[in-house]
Amino acid sequence: MFFRSKQKVIESQLAQYRQSVADCLNAFNSAIKQRCQDADETSVQIAFDKVYHIESQADEIRRDIEILMYSNSLFPESRGDILGLLETMDRVPNQAESAIRSMLTQHIAIPKNFAPKVLQIAELCCQCVNVMLDSVEKLFTNLTNATVIVGRIDELESQVDHIESELIEEIFASQMDGFDKILLRDLIKSIAQTSDRAENVGDRIRIIAAKRRV
Repeated sequence: MFFRSKQKVIESQLAQYRQSVADCLNAFNSAIKQRCQDADETSVQIAFDKVYHIESQADEIRRDIEILMYSNSLFPESRGDILGLLETMDRVPNQAESAIRSMLTQHIAIPKNFAPKVLQIAELCCQCVNVMLDSVEKLFTNLTNATVIVGRIDELESQVDHIESELIEEIFASQMDGFDKILLRDLIKSIAQTSDRAENVGDRIRIIAAKRRV
C-alpha cells in the first residue's frame, strides 16, 4: 500500500510537470505575439516574467519527482528511463525561456513583414510540444499510441525547419542592418529550437518503447 500510494503521488506530479511545460509554452507564444505586435518593453517584460516563473515551477516539480523516486525506490526497473525522459523534457521549457530572455535583453525587434512567419514558427513549436506531452502521457497508458504520436512530432518539427530556412533567407535578402539581421536570425533559430527539443523527447520515447517491447 505504501509504494502504491507513493507511485500515485509521482503519477500526479508527472501530470503537474506536463501541465507546467504546456503553460510555459503558452506563455512563450504570448511573449512572441507581444513583440510582434510591437508592444512596449514593460509588456514584454511581464510576458517574460511569466515564462520564467512557470519554467522555475517546472524545475521544482521535476526535482521533487527525482527525489521521491530515489528515496522510495520506486519504478526500479524503469527509473533510469523516466529520469532520462524528465531531463530531456526539461530542455523544452529551458529553451523557451532562453529564447524569450534573448529577445528581451537584446531588445530584438521583429519587423512587421517578418512577423507572420515568426508567429507561425512559434505556434508550430507549441503544437509540437503539446503533441510531445500527449505522447509522454500515453507512454504510461498506451505504448502503441505513444509511438504513433511521436511521428507527428517529427512532422511538425520539419515544418518549423522549412519555415525557419525560408524566413532566414528572406531576412538576409532584405535591407535590414547587417547586425540586426544576425540578431533576428539567432532569435528565430532559438525559437525554432524549441521544436528540436521536443523531437529529442520523441526520440527518448521511441527508445523506451523499444526496450519495453523486448
